[in-house]
Amino acid sequence: MQQYIEIDSVAAPPKSKVSGYVAVPGTNTQIPLIIVNGADDGHILLVTAGVHGAEYPSIEAALLLAAQLDPAQMRGAVLIVPVVSQSAFFERQTFILPEDGKNLNRQFPGKATGTLSERIAHTLTNKIAARASAWVDLHGGDLPEALVPLIGYLRSDDPVLSASVNSMVTAFGIQIVVSPAQLVGTTLHAAAELRIPALIAEAGQLGRRDPADTQRLLTGCTNVARRLGILPGDVAPVRVREFHDWPWVRSAHAGCWYPALQVGEKVREGQVIGTVTDIFGVRQADYHAPASGVVLLLWQSLAVQVGDPLAGVAVE
Repeated sequence: MQQYIEIDSVAAPPKSKVSGYVAVPGTNTQIPLIIVNGADDGHILLVTAGVHGAEYPSIEAALLLAAQLDPAQMRGAVLIVPVVSQSAFFERQTFILPEDGKNLNRQFPGKATGTLSERIAHTLTNKIAARASAWVDLHGGDLPEALVPLIGYLRSDDPVLSASVNSMVTAFGIQIVVSPAQLVGTTLHAAAELRIPALIAEAGQLGRRDPADTQRLLTGCTNVARRLGILPGDVAPVRVREFHDWPWVRSAHAGCWYPALQVGEKVREGQVIGTVTDIFGVRQADYHAPASGVVLLLWQSLAVQVGDPLAGVAVE
């Protein structure tokens, strides 16, 4: 018999679907949570979206997943946070939370007494993710970013945890897989501290509501739920193309950006990937590929600021 699940003020008996809010202590912010609690015991899968508020297919996929799940047909439960960063979502803000100017996906596992981003990360980690046995965090290209759909994960020295992550990755259905060693403070790092298997799935770009990208993420979440035994049915593993690193090139100039290639193209180390001019059109610098690989992320906005990610080159 499945257990009663209660997280903050959101309480779900077996065979129920309940929505509500989880308070972020010390703030007026709340995290929206949907609990779909099944009929029998099983794994608890956490699905989060909207850590970055303008990555729309991820948010739509989470909402569709919540709508489609039938608790009577489930073993275990699915916890869904459709929009982690509500203020960024409503302000159509790229990358950061408007209240503190921080990228939430660099603040995990967070701080109980930090800024708003740090407190949201801490609450999500300790109140919600701590109840899960697996975590899928949905993302995509932000408003100025073109992106090739991909999965990100962290390598682990724990063979049991590694096997669980690999099982989720091959079930999801996206073939390009990266393990970005240079990133810190992501949801993956929070999951690692909790010792639960996790992946980040990215699809969508440029602020578009592309049904194909939404469906790709929705299908992936459903596949993982099947692989975990939460939903009935089998999932055939997908043969993935794995990249061991994903170095990014960031702008050292503010001005106008002119990419010299398209997202998805192969590049050679040192190849020019684009140019930044000043506001008068005077060339400031050419930017070069940090390694040979495939461009999985490419900045598309003409306007660029210091620190903006111009490109991400995945290395096999």
